[in-house]
Amino acid sequence: MTIIFGLLSAFSYGYADFVGAIAAKKVRALAVTTVAFVFGLTIAVFLSLFFGASYQLSVIQIGIYAGICSAAAITFLYAALALGPISIVSPLTAVLSAMIPVLFDVASGQQLSAFALVAIAMILVAVVLVAFIPGDAVRLPTLRATLYSVGAGVGFAGIFLFLDMAPEGSGLGVLVVMRLVGLVLLAGGLIGLMLAGRSKVFVEKELFGKSLFPLVLLAGLGDVTGNVFFMIATSSGALAVAAVLTSLYPVGTILLARIFLKERIALSQNIGIALAIAACAILAAG
Repeated sequence: MTIIFGLLSAFSYGYADFVGAIAAKKVRALAVTTVAFVFGLTIAVFLSLFFGASYQLSVIQIGIYAGICSAAAITFLYAALALGPISIVSPLTAVLSAMIPVLFDVASGQQLSAFALVAIAMILVAVVLVAFIPGDAVRLPTLRATLYSVGAGVGFAGIFLFLDMAPEGSGLGVLVVMRLVGLVLLAGGLIGLMLAGRSKVFVEKELFGKSLFPLVLLAGLGDVTGNVFFMIATSSGALAVAAVLTSLYPVGTILLARIFLKERIALSQNIGIALAIAACAILAAG
């Protein structure tokens, strides 16, 4: 169950990033994310009618912390990607978002089999290979871009940790609170940009056109279902395993780009995909 839902979480995040990136080429990424969060919150509330949702004090507290992490992670991620190079900042973010939960899980006493440890190491290498696009001249990120990448990785790791802390029987309460808090913070960011004179509109009207709006809705759907699948994965297995499987989301993004945008997949990326598949097979065998 952990392997299946961990991979489903990775695919959901992957296609959410894919469609969100396409939309963000036309309008501001922060505006895309904010509208996607609105739809994601709606989906989370709808799903909570079936999965249940408790809003006791501990659930609300964890949800607030997770919401702060989600808003910070997305803000730092887009800032890092804007500075680039994407081929370095993207895998750095993904590896950090996986390594921190792994270290936390091990430090808290989680026993991992030799199969799991080997698979985790393979997946972390696979993430780097999949996200790295070789070129004639590799440009190293600036200190600012590196710090933004680290901030994004820590933020996503925080989301994973807090979702894993959801009390048993609380359903999707933590997720609903997380989405609400994240939305408030993102909307506050857009208002701040307007007050500072850096933007004349809250959200671009083009975002609601027939070419972009479906992409934004898909981004919101993928993000929230990725959260749900991750919560199911951690409820049935180790946080470390679920986190590293989820960190494979660049695989989904790249495969979709190959299918729909006809982008070439580099040899290193093919090796990374093959390594990820082998690691999943090892996890299943272990």
